[in-house]
Amino acid sequence: KAVQGEYADYSDYLKSLNMRAVITGFDPLYISRIAQLTNKTNQFNLTTKRCTEEEIRYMYDSDKYVCICGRLVDRFTDNGIVTVVVGEMIESELHIRIWLMSCRVLKRGLEDAIMNEIVKRSEKIGIKTIKGYYYPTSKNNMVKGFYCDMGFELCSEDDEHNTTWKLDIMKYEYRNTQIDVEEG
Repeated sequence: KAVQGEYADYSDYLKSLNMRAVITGFDPLYISRIAQLTNKTNQFNLTTKRCTEEEIRYMYDSDKYVCICGRLVDRFTDNGIVTVVVGEMIESELHIRIWLMSCRVLKRGLEDAIMNEIVKRSEKIGIKTIKGYYYPTSKNNMVKGFYCDMGFELCSEDDEHNTTWKLDIMKYEYRNTQIDVEEG
């Protein structure tokens, strides 16, 4: 059965988009957009932490945070900065405090490309374990199983269904995507 009438399957459709992601650390030019995303992204927002520009600037300036943002371009448009990850380094662990993605690029594989990048950067700086957190809201249920899907193990769940996950990066299997990734 053809997807949208002309594609053999969804993967074929994604391939036809000629997607390119530019994945970089934070840049002062993007601080305002990153803060804006933390304050308006709800569906794919694992912790729903809201940040001011000053808080984003602090994380950007601090050497205890890994800050990643991603832009997605396809054959139709440049979507701009659409995903943000902030991880706090504590000894040999990276604690993901923020991970969000704009709803307009969901289900395209950008989350896989970002996870690959998180692991790659973690390996370079001696991180052994990545911890992820999911705090449920009325709007972010779609990412409830996200960390499980990424290969993380559940560590704990509290009475409010907040969950903590961990990934031994030596066990991570890099994911294939239909996106050409440029690192910045």
